[in-house]
Amino acid sequence: LRVGCASGSMTFRILPLAICATTCLLAIYSFAPASRAADEQLIRHRNLGKAFYENPTTQAEAVAEFKKALALKPNSIQEQLNYALALLRAAKTQEAVALLQQVQKRAPQLPHTWFNLGIHYKKEGEFDKALEQLQQMARLVPNEAITHYNLGVIHKLQGNVGDAQIEF
Repeated sequence: LRVGCASGSMTFRILPLAICATTCLLAIYSFAPASRAADEQLIRHRNLGKAFYENPTTQAEAVAEFKKALALKPNSIQEQLNYALALLRAAKTQEAVALLQQVQKRAPQLPHTWFNLGIHYKKEGEFDKALEQLQQMARLVPNEAITHYNLGVIHKLQGNVGDAQIEF
C-alpha cells in the first residue's frame, strides 16, 4: 500500500491478520509517521538534556535541549519539570522557581517540586517556606533521608534543637 503524506509518500506492506484489534493497532501505527517522528525527536531531546544535565560544564546545553523538548510538548508536566530543574542547575533561578511553582500547582503529587523548592528556599534563607516545602515532600515520600536531613538542618538553624533531633 502506497500512501502520500506531507513529507513524501510511504509504502506499507499489509499482512493478513486474524485478529481485528491487531489490524486496528497496526493501522494507527502505520498512518501516524509524523507522530512517530515527533516522539523520536522528543526522546532525543530528553536524552541529550539528561546527558548534559549530569555534566556540570554543560548546563546551558541541558537547558537548550529540555527547552526543545518542551516546545514539542508544551503542556507536558514531565517536560516542564525537566526544563525547570535544568534551569535551576544552570543558575537561572528566578525562571526555574516560577516554573517549579506552576508545575507544583498542576501536579502537587510530584515530590520533585516540593524538594527542589525547599532546597532553593533553604539556600535563600527563607526557612519558613523551606520547611513548608520539605514537610510536604516528607508527607509524599516519608522515608526519604535527605528530606529529613534538610528539615533537621533548617530546624537547627532556627534554634529548634528538639525538632532538629527528631528529623536527624
